[in-house]
Amino acid sequence: MKKGLKIALICLASAIVLAAGGILVFYLRVSDPANVFPGATPGVSPTQGATPSPATPAPDGSPGAGKTAAPTPTPTPTPIPEDVLVTMSDAEFMKGRVNILVLGVDKSVEREASGSFRTDTMILVTINFKTLDVDMISIPRDSYVKLYGKDGLLIDPIDPFNKVNAAFSLGGGLKHGGYQSAMNTVSAVFGGIPVNYYVSFDMNAVKLIVDAMGGIDYEVDIEVDMNGRALHPGLQHLDGQAVLDYCRQRKGSSDVARADRQQRILMAVFSQMKSTGQIANLPKIYEAVQDSIVTDLSFEQICSLSLIALRMESSQLGRHMVAGAFKSVYKRDCWLIDNEKLGGLIFDVFGGKVALDPALDGEAILAAVALNREAVQIKLYNAALVYNEAKDFMSANRKAVKPATYDALSKNRALLATAIRRECGAYLDLYFALVNGLLDQAYAEAGLARVPPAFLPEDGLATPPPDTAGVLGGIDEQNEEGAVSPEGIG
Repeated sequence: MKKGLKIALICLASAIVLAAGGILVFYLRVSDPANVFPGATPGVSPTQGATPSPATPAPDGSPGAGKTAAPTPTPTPTPIPEDVLVTMSDAEFMKGRVNILVLGVDKSVEREASGSFRTDTMILVTINFKTLDVDMISIPRDSYVKLYGKDGLLIDPIDPFNKVNAAFSLGGGLKHGGYQSAMNTVSAVFGGIPVNYYVSFDMNAVKLIVDAMGGIDYEVDIEVDMNGRALHPGLQHLDGQAVLDYCRQRKGSSDVARADRQQRILMAVFSQMKSTGQIANLPKIYEAVQDSIVTDLSFEQICSLSLIALRMESSQLGRHMVAGAFKSVYKRDCWLIDNEKLGGLIFDVFGGKVALDPALDGEAILAAVALNREAVQIKLYNAALVYNEAKDFMSANRKAVKPATYDALSKNRALLATAIRRECGAYLDLYFALVNGLLDQAYAEAGLARVPPAFLPEDGLATPPPDTAGVLGGIDEQNEEGAVSPEGIG
């Protein structure tokens, strides 16, 4: 044999051995799923649970912009400083678990440009590697909770409460820590249980996955009418678009009912993939739809999850909802969490007790709202007077004042409206003073003499007149997120 040919054969044989060795190492790692999830290290305390650094995202950080980074992420601790969020009664009950926050984003061209998507679907998925039990816990997007930033601190210490789906946008959005903020906020709701990873997908991913499966057979339980497409109750074969319409339907039902439908669809998808053996193809399906997904899970970890899904029984997939009730809070329909029931759910799923933040309980929130409303009545009345004065002045004198003054008055009037809606005393004081001062400046620029409204003194002696409701009724309605200030009003 010629020397050159012999060298070539040796090189080829070496390459085959190295490739086989690499495949073997890869299989050994993923065949024991706990090996590729640093967050599942035995003995990790929930108070010091490892959470990953913000993912290596697609180039612009949005679902649909690129692929998951191949290297396994290195977890770093994300402290939540408040004791109530980290105090746990049993540091061992998280042993052998990984908790993943699944976020479904409402993607549009406008929201993609701003990097501020709504996380309309929020599901905490917890995997027990030892028992192969997997539980899905839906968090209604309207849940009224404290919002935490990527650093584990309150986004707005002055006015910390907002709807849970605002954590992503107010916490930095796609490029500045929104995912970590959502993870920290959900962790706080669950008494400090660490949320180790996230998976974010836009709605197009649902359609692509179901179509890749060839559709699913499903018992539709409601009438669905979406952009001219209709579904009627009954057992039928659904393609990806039909599944998407079913999951998004809100008319005639509530957000909680929609979350329940989403869980049932996921159960149906899982059961069908199990019965057809497609569950083993999850890595391939992921590769096919990864342009619609952003996650800090490595490909190896996704493969490990597919192995868990392959080995577990369908009966080991549990689904739950954070219990509560819809109530009106500061003119917004919010889901108020029942801490007692949530504590019971956590005990059932995780096998231990946690110290939940008592301020997040629905009854405590309603009591705090009532006390606050009584305390800020005069502030609300005065703020409404100056708001309406600014509105009338701006309508009649736009060209008479400097553009910078007009813009500042417009911005701060909107922020004052948000403070009025949220009945936040500190921000009422702040934006009342700013709008009042800007009105003095605007009147001077317009060459007009200002006669301020009859503001009430905050000496504890004055009482707002009976027409207070009428004055407040003149405030412009804000959108769901409200006006957002640099200080974090939402």
